[in-house]
Amino acid sequence: MAPTAEFCGIDPEQMGRLAASLRGATDRLTAFSREFEEKLGRYGIGTPALREIVNIADWGGRQVSMLHGRIDLIKTLGNGAPELGGAGGAASVAAGGQGLIRLPDELKDFDIAQGLARMYGEDILVNFHGESQARLIHEHIDDVAKLADNPQAAAAFFALLSPKVRDSLPNLIANTGSKTAKQDLAAFSKVLGAALNAPALVPAFAQVRADLVKPADNKAAAWNRLALLKGANAPSSVRSAAARTLVLDDFAKKPRQDWRAGGPAETKAYGLPSDLVAMGLEVLAGDGTAVRDVFAKMGGAEVTLSRTDKMKLFLDYAKEAGTGDQVADAFGRVLEAGSEATTEKAGQHSTEAAAFALDAIRAAGSLGSDLPKVSWDSMSVIAKSYIHEMASGARFDKAVYRDSGMGVPENWVHLPPVTPAFYLSPGDTFRFLKTFVGDKQLTDDFDATAAQFRHDTLTAAANSDARDGTRHFERTARAFGDLGGMEFKATLDVRGEQDAINEIVINIVKNTVSFGIDGISPMGRGVIAGWELLKAHGVSNFLDGVADDIETRVEQATGARADFVLRLKYEMAHLLHEAEYPASNPPTEAMNTNTGKLKTYDELVAEAKKEAGADKEWEQVLKEKLTPYERWMDSNRKFDDKAEDASTFQANERSREEIKIWD
Repeated sequence: MAPTAEFCGIDPEQMGRLAASLRGATDRLTAFSREFEEKLGRYGIGTPALREIVNIADWGGRQVSMLHGRIDLIKTLGNGAPELGGAGGAASVAAGGQGLIRLPDELKDFDIAQGLARMYGEDILVNFHGESQARLIHEHIDDVAKLADNPQAAAAFFALLSPKVRDSLPNLIANTGSKTAKQDLAAFSKVLGAALNAPALVPAFAQVRADLVKPADNKAAAWNRLALLKGANAPSSVRSAAARTLVLDDFAKKPRQDWRAGGPAETKAYGLPSDLVAMGLEVLAGDGTAVRDVFAKMGGAEVTLSRTDKMKLFLDYAKEAGTGDQVADAFGRVLEAGSEATTEKAGQHSTEAAAFALDAIRAAGSLGSDLPKVSWDSMSVIAKSYIHEMASGARFDKAVYRDSGMGVPENWVHLPPVTPAFYLSPGDTFRFLKTFVGDKQLTDDFDATAAQFRHDTLTAAANSDARDGTRHFERTARAFGDLGGMEFKATLDVRGEQDAINEIVINIVKNTVSFGIDGISPMGRGVIAGWELLKAHGVSNFLDGVADDIETRVEQATGARADFVLRLKYEMAHLLHEAEYPASNPPTEAMNTNTGKLKTYDELVAEAKKEAGADKEWEQVLKEKLTPYERWMDSNRKFDDKAEDASTFQANERSREEIKIWD
């Protein structure tokens, strides 16, 4: 039957008969030409026509070889296929002894894949050694890498590569001493990933997939398989199954054993951890779905630990093992992934990711500052992503006795637009802050997020109160006062008073001199300054113990003994005015003629310093500038009370004192 647009098929058995018929015809043509060439030659008769027959016979011989090769390829790639209809979406069909099977119409690309598989699996990786082997591996690596552009050809390549070679690729490449080993392994991993992510149209690849997630003969073999999978960007199901089968199920059952598996040659060549547990985590890192699946199933029915307790297994092992930093580093990134800290928006986390994050925060917080330092950066990432939950967790105004959980605490008062997916206890919040505030850069990163969130949330609360007559503004101010105070206390505990206070004071100087708190872009230094001021209220109680030069700089920048509450009051007034909270028009001298906005405290300070002279100190000029500002606020009682209360609430030291009870 002639091919149609709907169906194009190859029957290997019929093709075999065709090849046999063609071989017979070729043999007969060859024998015929030889016989007549010999007979005619006796009489001196030329035989150029017979040469053409010989050429036809030679062509037929080549076609026979090609057909047999194609038959073998089709049968190999179709190995393990179901009956017709079990694997749809193919462009061509081949029929084997088990019935019809579907394959993509990409036989030319399959031929290329077969050639590369044979070259590497039967020659380069088995017949060469040392520098020559390294050179040959890299010489053809671009051809291997191109297979990733055709996922079915990629699947064919790994289906045709011997399992022994496939499972030991990292070891074979590294032991050549190749300087391009990392690049070469990455190419093989990329091709494997393309095959794993492709629709299952090459039946023989199913065995490869199954082999990848079955138990390995030993830890070294498991390490090699995980090293190949690490750069593959494999589907979540494969990552989860491989990590569990090759190491993590056994780890959950018996964590205290020697998990070193990667040899010096491999770890040096690829920059990968030698620890098998760390390698299992590396395969999971970046894939939140795989991470959550592993922690749900790790160890099987024999392991009845909660998810938090499973997390603690890794932390305990990291503290005890000589390879602990390798494990802790990968584990931190696994917690990031499972929490979707970099893939979902703060305040909009999915239930699954949030539940995982809650367990991660409790597990990591159980160690506080004793958490391995290589994990601190991941904790900061989680804290920034879950800033809604951190701000809610620091609140002392409602249900201070609460336990951490997904449910809303009793008598809770929501603060729009703060939308936590879970509710931390003050103690869990405090302990988790300790997991990263020991590092200045990580603390600064968190503070930038907290500062922006504080600014945005107070702005939203001011708008809500102006519109609906609510009191969200004061409650929100109190909540951030609690968070700032709690972070300050955590910083004091982790770094020690001198280091923590000196740093905060220096940041105040850096961020507040000549800048209006809310007078510049939202992510500018002014917004961060507001948060630093909030954290540092009460710092003046410690100033006698800091270096003289720092104390002098503080006094120069913020006035006598850093009058933080005063600054906060004017910041609150500025936010309320921006939200059009009911009040009379401010006096002209309190308005910035360029921006049309109410002047900030620091703008007034800057003006006072500029206008001061020999006959008048800047403090006196500032007093004169603030007088009409204060008279205006006094004449608007509700506005004034709101600004006063919000600034007082933020500057309270309650959280620093009460956390001693609730931690």
